[in-house]
Amino acid sequence: MTKEQLLQQFADAYEQLIATASRAAQAGVTRQADRWGPREIVAHMAGWEIMANVRIPSIVAGMPPAEFADETQQTVMDNAINAAFVTLIGEQPLDTLSALLRQAYQRTLELLKPLDDAHFQPGEYVYERTQGVVEHCQEHMEMLDIPRSYQ
Repeated sequence: MTKEQLLQQFADAYEQLIATASRAAQAGVTRQADRWGPREIVAHMAGWEIMANVRIPSIVAGMPPAEFADETQQTVMDNAINAAFVTLIGEQPLDTLSALLRQAYQRTLELLKPLDDAHFQPGEYVYERTQGVVEHCQEHMEMLDIPRSYQ
């Protein structure tokens, strides 16, 4: 896959997630005790994308990604960050959160487009992170599948 194809998949995945979240919200899907609703999912993705906008330039410049070697520690930190994102959105409407996500991913595209194609090879941080976002968007779209009880 070329750099341009991967970046297009990245943008398409976010736009599909935004559209899916909107449809789910219109169908009445909201946060439940055991799962996030559309607002929380969009806020979560926006928060991580904003963090990526800060992290990517340093990582591309040679800094190792800040990750825990221990999977349990990484999970606890990820959960804490996700909880912060979801708490900080307050009562902001989905449209506002979607605009924030769109702004964040478009900023990421601005950071990635000038990078050398070498960063877009399997095993490289930029490639793996970008591909991971596409897959994570798909996971969240599946979570937002509108249950029959909402139709």
